[in-house]
Amino acid sequence: MLCGNALQIKALLDPRRWTTHMVEAPTGVTTLALHTTESCMRSSRAVSLSRLAALVAAPLLLAPLVAASPAAAASPNLVISQVYGGGGNSGATLTNDFIEIFNRGTATVSVTGKSVQYASSTGTSWAVTPLSGSVPAGGYYLVQEAAGAGGSTPLPTPDASGSIAMSGTNAKIALVNSTSALACSSDCDSSASVIDFVGYGSANDFEGSGAAPTLSNTTAALRNAAGCTDTDNNNADFATGSPAPRNSESPTHICNGGDAAPTVASTLPADGTTNVPVDSDLTVTFSEPVNLSGNPFSLACTNG
Repeated sequence: MLCGNALQIKALLDPRRWTTHMVEAPTGVTTLALHTTESCMRSSRAVSLSRLAALVAAPLLLAPLVAASPAAAASPNLVISQVYGGGGNSGATLTNDFIEIFNRGTATVSVTGKSVQYASSTGTSWAVTPLSGSVPAGGYYLVQEAAGAGGSTPLPTPDASGSIAMSGTNAKIALVNSTSALACSSDCDSSASVIDFVGYGSANDFEGSGAAPTLSNTTAALRNAAGCTDTDNNNADFATGSPAPRNSESPTHICNGGDAAPTVASTLPADGTTNVPVDSDLTVTFSEPVNLSGNPFSLACTNG
């Protein structure tokens, strides 16, 4: 049985607990909408999270169950794995901006004839840095960009160099299958020539439902799981952290089958919520579309 957006769960009242059964299961989407058709308690008293513990916590156990079965992979190999635009700025340790590429696939990939491109958060003009060479499976490729006036530590030896002065907070980066500047205006994430795309901060273009976090002179956007996670959702795929540039000399990191397991991105109500009304809708959102088989979870609510 497959599960996806608008999966309906019908809860049947038992003197002690709820039992649930899947009644509808479309495929290839990210959100489970759970609805109880009866109140958890016979009184009208609101249900606290302690009584919904199984209901909220059980979905969090779904990630291991679906780990081997994402509905679809995104980029099979090259992705942008790290972005940093604060190089040489006030408070920065590193002297240069950089873009890092990672090969999450299982074979060496040539980057000759490809490029990384940059535009401001709302810009339509793209600056180009050509690439050359190749990236082995699990390997990193470091693109050095412009230096600021400050900083004390140079980057590791770059694999390619450009002169783009990147924003330290908000911008757009594209990995492109050519060295011609993008001409897709402000909607480039789905362009046929774009291999991977990252909008961060207040960028007006990004993959998925939201941009990667806003950055600073001391933080970079780092792709989760050392570069392996790619759900085509910048907001879910990236987190902020101290810049940690990796180049072709860095140790390789082989992904699990070329793809990382989905994770639970959020639940509604959130963990820790109290006074949840009876007869409520409950939602579990995954980091990417997933397929479930058999009876992947059960939900229970004990009457008090």
